[in-house]
Amino acid sequence: MSVEDIKQNAVCVANTTLKFTAEGSGTPLLVIGSSIYYPRTFSQKLKQHCKIICADLPHFVQLTPAFRLGSISFELYANCIESIRIAAGLEEVVIVGHSHHGNIALEYAKRYPQNVSRIVLIGSPPVDIAHTVAGSERYWISHASDNRKAILKHRRNLIDEKYMASLFPEAAYVAQYVADAPLYWYNPTYDASWLWQGMTFGMEAVHSFRGLYQVYEMNYDTESPKVPVLIVMGRYDYAVPHTLWKNALSRLQHVTFKVLDRSGHTPQLEQPNAFDKILLEWLHRQ
Repeated sequence: MSVEDIKQNAVCVANTTLKFTAEGSGTPLLVIGSSIYYPRTFSQKLKQHCKIICADLPHFVQLTPAFRLGSISFELYANCIESIRIAAGLEEVVIVGHSHHGNIALEYAKRYPQNVSRIVLIGSPPVDIAHTVAGSERYWISHASDNRKAILKHRRNLIDEKYMASLFPEAAYVAQYVADAPLYWYNPTYDASWLWQGMTFGMEAVHSFRGLYQVYEMNYDTESPKVPVLIVMGRYDYAVPHTLWKNALSRLQHVTFKVLDRSGHTPQLEQPNAFDKILLEWLHRQ
């Protein structure tokens, strides 16, 4: 089933329209980030056990001129998620975030603890962008094979500066992501372009979103309710390596930490059977 075949709903927050989709039945999982990208990453099997609601956030939609980029903040994102939760008719939810959306999930849980039963982070960093990049570089140098490194060099050579300059900024952003497959996927030649089809967004908002992590420290455990947290990482994720969590885990409680051995940055898509098993078993724990 394509995203186009899924019923879409919408709410208006801060002068922008945020859509959300709902599939499946069972435990509600509120997946934040995009109503287009993220439904494509979860298995149909999982949707037999969970109701998966995938919701937009402002950096991944077409914004109106009335939207103020300066309003992008953790507070705004938490309010967006809360508006979606209400519009979707959800009560207590499992909040799910992939990559930096996992950090947004934690920020939502801090502000609306009564509405969160559990938190799932997938490929999310516990540190700011500078520390993430430094950790990524170390992990790449020490763990990536020579073949993987050669593939990345070749793919980057195919998208030279002249070609990238000829694209709209949003298209260049996607092209770079697709070219950098060796950093993001277990299969270093994986073509991720299909995940981005149909998405319209502005790079100004993406930059504002990423700006939230220029100075950032994950302080979930001291400020949030002590609900169970599941963290799933991929061993072949060179963009947000699982090693970033080494120091953070010792400070946290109620956390289950899993690393999938044949996954990169998106384990729910790369190893759906293993991911589903981990998630469903964790959901049914007391």
